[in-house]
Amino acid sequence: AEFASEARNVRIGLATDGFTPFGTNAASYSCWPVFAIPYNLPPSLCMKYEFMFLWLIIPGPEHPGTRLNVMLKPLIEELKRLWTGVEAYDCYKKQKFNLRAAFLWSIHDFMAYGIFAGWSVHGVLTCPICRSDTDCFRLTHGGKVCYFDCHRRWLPKNHIFRQQKNAFKKDTIVTKVALKRLSGLEIAAMLDKLVLNKDGDQFEGYGEVHNWTHLCGLWELPYVKALILMHNIDVMHQERNVSKSIISTCMDMSDKTKDNIKARRDLAVLCNRPTLELTESGDKPRASFCLKPKEKKEVMRWLKKLKFPDGYAASMRRAVNLKTGKLNGLKSHDYHIIMERLLPVMFRGYLNDEVSKVLAELSYFYRQLCAKEITVEMLEKLDKDIPVLLCKMEKNFPPGFFNPMQHLLVHLPYEAKVGGPVQYRWMYHIERALK
Repeated sequence: AEFASEARNVRIGLATDGFTPFGTNAASYSCWPVFAIPYNLPPSLCMKYEFMFLWLIIPGPEHPGTRLNVMLKPLIEELKRLWTGVEAYDCYKKQKFNLRAAFLWSIHDFMAYGIFAGWSVHGVLTCPICRSDTDCFRLTHGGKVCYFDCHRRWLPKNHIFRQQKNAFKKDTIVTKVALKRLSGLEIAAMLDKLVLNKDGDQFEGYGEVHNWTHLCGLWELPYVKALILMHNIDVMHQERNVSKSIISTCMDMSDKTKDNIKARRDLAVLCNRPTLELTESGDKPRASFCLKPKEKKEVMRWLKKLKFPDGYAASMRRAVNLKTGKLNGLKSHDYHIIMERLLPVMFRGYLNDEVSKVLAELSYFYRQLCAKEITVEMLEKLDKDIPVLLCKMEKNFPPGFFNPMQHLLVHLPYEAKVGGPVQYRWMYHIERALK
């Protein structure tokens, strides 16, 4: 209350990401700049390059990993000092005052999220929010972490999807309820109980009951336990990955599709969908969410001719290769435009009504989530709708489609409700600053 009563006190966001300063053709080298972003600015100025400050640079040649705490030590010490305050001068009032600053949250892609938070985003305990309270598993044939049929628990207790035995995993109904998000005090108590193993290289129970790799230095700050949202899921990379998975799977791109031979073998093990199982000759029957070769060419030609207003989006023409039938070199913003503007129409008329409606609902979800202005009522609606939407996707797409990025959809409305519009919490501005 004392900190908030002074309007001149500063809230700071931290953002970091690795990049190669010598170009993609040079030797492998990963450099990690850490940016400070003040949030005491009007919306038109917040997150602009001119108001982002380079706080420190973590040198390579590799990502810092668990050594990040050592690298961040000077930053942590300065944040401690800023919490008590430093003498500053107010030019408008022409007087000196005690200026204080506090860490608000961090912004990273998912891999950097794990390094910064100290939670490994690999293995069956990938989700740093669900933690050990998850139904995630590893696919038998695909070998990857899968979140298939992990979202019925978020549905209302009397929802019809909970009782459908063969629409998701075969012979399975769900009675679990949604997990409870842990507060900062509860997470701190969990960290206090961690004990190093005999070798001293990791904590006991790692990979079984938790995925903590190290203690983030930010926990040294006296106020951090009170933060509701300490780390943000980056919607930019999350949306890009979901959009890329949908495009690759629906257009049946052989090297990128989530509906490959291994996925069909896993489907036969997990689901009761005999029409989608491999034939005796090993062929893959065409699924309802896949375009036919002729339809795929028509969509590619449409993308090739598509034009946008000046400054709205990059031309898709450069990415379309009609000879190979692939989309090459699409950027994150291209997938953003595809997801929110093109997806509802590009497959309409080719896929059945059920799949088309699911894709349209997903597009609408992202369009509302990424809006410049959004109401609490809309976010509460999205929070209720997204588990149903994920379940509809699970009824149509194979288990191999549901990796951790698809699962993170269920947590996005809550973070928007707490943190506000996503344009102040995603990586677009940071990625541009790295250039």
